[in-house]
Amino acid sequence: MVVSLLPSNSTAFELALEEATDIASEIGPAIGAIHGLKYARPLNVTVAPWLVNEYGLGPISDFFDTIEDLIDEGRVWQRLRGTPQAITTSLSWIDYDDIDIQDQVRGRRRWHLYQIQMGELPGVDEIQRLTNAEYLAGLSDPARSFFWRGHFGYDVRGHVYGRSRWGRSIWGDSSGVRIAGGRVKWSHGRTHELDATAEAGVAADLGVDFADGDDVTWLGSLTWAAPGLTWGGVTDARVLKSWLMLQKSAHIGLYDVDGDPIGYARVVRAVQDITDYGDTEDTVVLAYDATIGFGVASGEVAYAAVVFGGVAQGVAPFKTWLDPDQIDFPDGEVRVGESPISFTFLETVRERIVINLTI
Repeated sequence: MVVSLLPSNSTAFELALEEATDIASEIGPAIGAIHGLKYARPLNVTVAPWLVNEYGLGPISDFFDTIEDLIDEGRVWQRLRGTPQAITTSLSWIDYDDIDIQDQVRGRRRWHLYQIQMGELPGVDEIQRLTNAEYLAGLSDPARSFFWRGHFGYDVRGHVYGRSRWGRSIWGDSSGVRIAGGRVKWSHGRTHELDATAEAGVAADLGVDFADGDDVTWLGSLTWAAPGLTWGGVTDARVLKSWLMLQKSAHIGLYDVDGDPIGYARVVRAVQDITDYGDTEDTVVLAYDATIGFGVASGEVAYAAVVFGGVAQGVAPFKTWLDPDQIDFPDGEVRVGESPISFTFLETVRERIVINLTI
């Protein structure tokens, strides 16, 4: 039934004109079909761009394979924007599924800063993934907040008087580096631990090939402080061997699949594993520990070994990472316990190599 909108005193001509120009019967079905059109699936391709614009989803459209997913998930995200849940939701689009948002500690002047424990390393597509993470967090967080640091595996915070320990903090800063063009600092780390055994003959090459009961003649490597021996000879070969090995300057060499050196990391700590003396009475296990800082090396690593006899050339003393042209081996390189290892250097990942060497 058509209801007239004309007043009750309308003339017959006006009523006839109204009826003649009424197109409700023609457009009515189309108007009815519009109802729920934006929720229909599959989505009408002529309507989709307008819905993306209506919901303000253009800035996140690159993170979805289909426009239906963009609209369905984007609408939910828009309602959450400005909350931690929005950050969690948006980072899940680039497969960060286990993040932990950490607000600034109470009492700090820059109270609006927050960090994210990312839950995993960025992977080989490091730069693109971290760029996307910074972008999505910036779209999702409150206007008064600022995402300034993401971390996983290596997290050393700036020192806070009365709230942090000197040995576990950095004066005036926190660990991490920024990628080109980014404002967020990234601090990732991973540890590679290897068990290796010295090859036959290496102990003799290094001058540590002793056994209990051996006679000892004067050697430049032996001092009055050397344990495990007396005037009568060697009384504890394992103690003596450990002591001699720990006096030697060592690097951990990293090599590509062809065996060519990528570089050498200075061993920052070498200790005897007192819980494991080795399989026989004259073998010991020594742990060689080296760290490679953010962005100082590149390439794909296939092998690692403990290397003796290296002398740094033309660089600052105690430089922790040496390129192949920055180290010399005057008496020849002694490569011990070469073992397979597989990883690719990343700009924001601090690598730690630990080799447990049985010799």
